[in-house]
Amino acid sequence: MIAISLSLIACFCWGLSQFLAGIKTRTLPVLTLMAYTSTTGFMVLAIGLGVMGSAMPRDPNLFYAMLAGVVGIGGVYSLYRGLAVGAISIVIPISSLCALLPVIASLIMGEIPGAVQGIGMVAALSGGVLISIPQHTGGQPPPPVKGILFAIGAALGFGGFFILMDVAGSGDPLWAAAVSRLTSFILVMCAVLWKGPKLKINATHLPVVFMIGALDAAAAFSYTVATTKGLLSLVAVISSLYPVVPVVLATLFLKERLRGVQLPGVILIILGVMLIST
Repeated sequence: MIAISLSLIACFCWGLSQFLAGIKTRTLPVLTLMAYTSTTGFMVLAIGLGVMGSAMPRDPNLFYAMLAGVVGIGGVYSLYRGLAVGAISIVIPISSLCALLPVIASLIMGEIPGAVQGIGMVAALSGGVLISIPQHTGGQPPPPVKGILFAIGAALGFGGFFILMDVAGSGDPLWAAAVSRLTSFILVMCAVLWKGPKLKINATHLPVVFMIGALDAAAAFSYTVATTKGLLSLVAVISSLYPVVPVVLATLFLKERLRGVQLPGVILIILGVMLIST
């Protein structure tokens, strides 16, 4: 029960974070946004370590946390690029296919899913195919189709993050989350020095930008703790239900609409990851 609760917290935090990021990528350069959010995320976890008074453990599994930071920030970059050019209600659901990678890893490790989970995997994959089908209007693909390749890249990055953090969090989950976010922060800063994007932004952006980073850090920590309390296949797929949050918010507040078979595709993805988690 604890694993499910923590996974749902991670799900909500990631979903709200990505919805807000989807809005900000329309007005801020992707690398600039990542510079602020990665800094905030690391600082939140660093403060947590300070409050807990936790000394850094001599745990070789923290190396996997570093790798998770690498693939995770790659997933974030892909997601933000996808959100900058595509519809929130399309890009984020496709990225939730990241749940399939931990399930496959669980199979390799000997965890055999039931018939319902198998149906869920088929449903999720089918939904991804439906969303990816361009719905032509006037000879031009509609805006929601844009960003699909970035969304797939995000799914691969997040899936790798899920698997690696399952290993990294076996010792100290807070330190594992902090090391992964420190690695991401260092990589983003290197990219900033290389590309030299404009970092000065209007102060009105700061509250939301800081919230994105804090929510992402909270989600990473909740997920990492959850992996120590339950099966990877269960925790990963529940956490990957995060598309429900931004899709609902995008429909309510941004008036985004899905075309043709894309609505059934979104439904199948969400239904699929729900079935996988049973």
